[in-house]
Amino acid sequence: MVRIRFLLLLPILLHVFARGESRTRLDPDTGITLPEGFDAEILYEVPASQGSWVAMAFDPKGRLIVSDQDDKGVFRVTLPENGASGVRVEGLPGFPYEPIDWGKRKVGGALGFHYAFESLYMTTMKGFYRVRDTNGDDAFDEFKLLKRLNHGYEHSAHSIIETADGKGLYLVSGNFTRTPEGTTSLQPPVWKEDSLLSPLPDPMGHAVGLKAPGGWICRISPDGSDWKMIASGFRNAVDIALNREGELFTYDSDLEFDIGVPWYRPTRVNHVVSGAEFGWRSSSAKWHETFADSLGAVINVGPGSPTGISFGHRSNFPAEYQDKLFICDWTFGTICTVELEESGASYTGRKKEFLHGKPLNIAAMRFGPDGAMYFVTGGRTTASKLYRIRHTGKKVDGPVRSLLANQKLRDLRRWLEKCHDGGAGGTEAVEMAWPYLAHDDRHIRYAARIAIENQGLELWRDRVLAETNPRAAIHAIIALCRHGDESLGDRVIDRLGRFSLADLGGEDRLALLRAYSLCFSRLGRPGPDQAADVIASLDPFYPADDDLLDAELCRVLSFLDAPAVVEKTIGLMKRTRAEAVSYDKDMLDRHEYGDAILNMMANTPNTRNIHYAYCLRRVSRGWSEESRRYYFGWLNESLIKDGGRSFSGYIRAIRADAVEQLGAEEAAAVSELLKDIGAIDLSALPMPKGPPVAWTVESAMKLFGADLSGRDFENGKKMFSAGRCVACHRFGGMGGVSGPDLGSVGNRFAIRDILVAIIEPSVSISEQYLASSIILKDGGLLYGRLLYHNDEEIAVAPNPFNYAELSKVPADQVEKIEVSQTSMMPPGMISAMNAEEVKDLIAYLLSGGDPEHGAFRGR
Repeated sequence: MVRIRFLLLLPILLHVFARGESRTRLDPDTGITLPEGFDAEILYEVPASQGSWVAMAFDPKGRLIVSDQDDKGVFRVTLPENGASGVRVEGLPGFPYEPIDWGKRKVGGALGFHYAFESLYMTTMKGFYRVRDTNGDDAFDEFKLLKRLNHGYEHSAHSIIETADGKGLYLVSGNFTRTPEGTTSLQPPVWKEDSLLSPLPDPMGHAVGLKAPGGWICRISPDGSDWKMIASGFRNAVDIALNREGELFTYDSDLEFDIGVPWYRPTRVNHVVSGAEFGWRSSSAKWHETFADSLGAVINVGPGSPTGISFGHRSNFPAEYQDKLFICDWTFGTICTVELEESGASYTGRKKEFLHGKPLNIAAMRFGPDGAMYFVTGGRTTASKLYRIRHTGKKVDGPVRSLLANQKLRDLRRWLEKCHDGGAGGTEAVEMAWPYLAHDDRHIRYAARIAIENQGLELWRDRVLAETNPRAAIHAIIALCRHGDESLGDRVIDRLGRFSLADLGGEDRLALLRAYSLCFSRLGRPGPDQAADVIASLDPFYPADDDLLDAELCRVLSFLDAPAVVEKTIGLMKRTRAEAVSYDKDMLDRHEYGDAILNMMANTPNTRNIHYAYCLRRVSRGWSEESRRYYFGWLNESLIKDGGRSFSGYIRAIRADAVEQLGAEEAAAVSELLKDIGAIDLSALPMPKGPPVAWTVESAMKLFGADLSGRDFENGKKMFSAGRCVACHRFGGMGGVSGPDLGSVGNRFAIRDILVAIIEPSVSISEQYLASSIILKDGGLLYGRLLYHNDEEIAVAPNPFNYAELSKVPADQVEKIEVSQTSMMPPGMISAMNAEEVKDLIAYLLSGGDPEHGAFRGR
């Protein structure tokens, strides 16, 4: 029997071993773990004089064009041939340099390159350029600005690739960069936040004032004269790639501040189709991926920092790798593969790790003409290296997968997309697209709706309210809400009221609730009688024993102040299941920052309940003293839980909104639950022994001339508190949230980088932590982290140790707002420490909180 079982398993085992799927090795030269049969090489260690490389592209001669992020310039890298060793690096003169001040840095290097149409195309934070060699002497001599860009720090324009038809270029940009002047759009330009409930501003002040469309991808003509936005709603996608079938993909970033709250969106691979909207909005206004007026992800990956992506089509890797999408992560030093599977007119994906290293902050990646993978590490002034990954094992022949089973559906989607461009088709386009509003496939319905929306409203407005097919009518009403005005509100509400949730399937139920949300937010709040009718039609189905449906029913019923929504929702909060966040446990386990995320997730409250609390915060009807006690008690318990840096601030904001709804008697009844829950007490922190030293980076570096060993873990932990690091920075799941999480600094930064950040914090400031100077019309000045700016008032947090302390002024008193190049972190936070205390602190930071780290051996 055992022999029979083994024989049955043998073909599977041989298949697994042949593919090398379960066998990896540690490359001793690079410290990279990768599949057997592959070799990793460090081709070049970039000297400080050449900066920190973040962009790369191959030229027609197989040489790399690379750029420093800051001010060291552009370089050409000639790679060794035929087994020769060494690379040749030469600086390239003449490249435009228009820096911005970024703390003490001058940042103006290229963020993206691509060679096409006998030209090198380049993006910087301020411009899109075409660079050429006009006389054939192998030197660039023409540098033409094709389009002025709006800079957005690290959320600026990034990578460039050629379009599938070979007639143009694609450019991807982060959400801090507005679309350039003169850009047209395949989406009708009717963007709004479309948040039914009033959104909460990010408590950390991230992306304050940024509005839709968010991050974008444009198609550009080779001469740069025609710019057309094809998709939007990204946060900060850095790279784009085309599969064999000519479909476009990107890998979008998360906002780690949001971990633990229901609007957290993991890093995710998106299939980018014509007119796509992926729903990024600032703060709590982010769209859920099920919203019918958006498109979801191919795969949700989890926490990380996406950088380069590329399909393996041009690689010389084994056939099994050539159809996969390779995606890079800067924070966790990994490259993963995503294997696509067809799903209707789109795709789903399965992720698997390809390689990882520590540290390995991958900034850009491309396959070379020789079929090998090349990538550079760097960014934010960190040390750079150029790596090559080659397949050196036995060639495993086999067919390369082609995804053609659903080609007819994709052809149908593309046929509809022909009507996305500037009203192409008119009445004929409306007639052609209309039947597909009722299609079973989400991407077909979406393409049909955008085709209709791109035609004049007068051509299809009346048809919307006459449509009898429930699915087609709901999606047509979504279109009408996006383009209509308040005069249509009553008719739209009446039309939606004819559809019962009982008669609809899952996707259509969610679409109906989204249509209600868009109607109320765009066409106006319903009157009392209509509101009562909507409540009467929806309330019997709540709760529905369906998490997604319950979330949207709660949103709509809370907006309408439904009488029973409080008691029903409190009941749900007492029994609802926790929602799992997508993440790669093995990857997180390997890194200190990942450990902090895992610990955080283990101590995060049920995010579904946070959504319910968020919805109920301004509901005025239906509260009992018992329900209020449960509600505020649950919020208070959540304040001592873990989450991203904005987590506790969001919980406080929900709580504050709810408190504002209380009358005097209601507040008195639950007064013991309304007391403030304080921040870290600075007076209770320990003090260094000293004596004090006026440390500079150079004098402190002299302490680390030899290997760091024999240090004191407990004293390093004590110095983390004594230097007030703990007041602003999380480390090992503990500490404040106003500064970056320091759990992974040892993976990404050298000792010098860490000392610079401590002693001279204004040298390099992430855009997530920039302070602002608010200049008032009366000559006054506010300085601090800008937390929100709306039509009524502006608020800044002047105290980096406590963002709950706010200074506010009416918005009409503000003359201007200027980004400050001075860090809110005070310099010299280690000046009270002696040499041994500084060494223990640095050892503690490098260890990621691991007392078994090598720095503590030998005591």
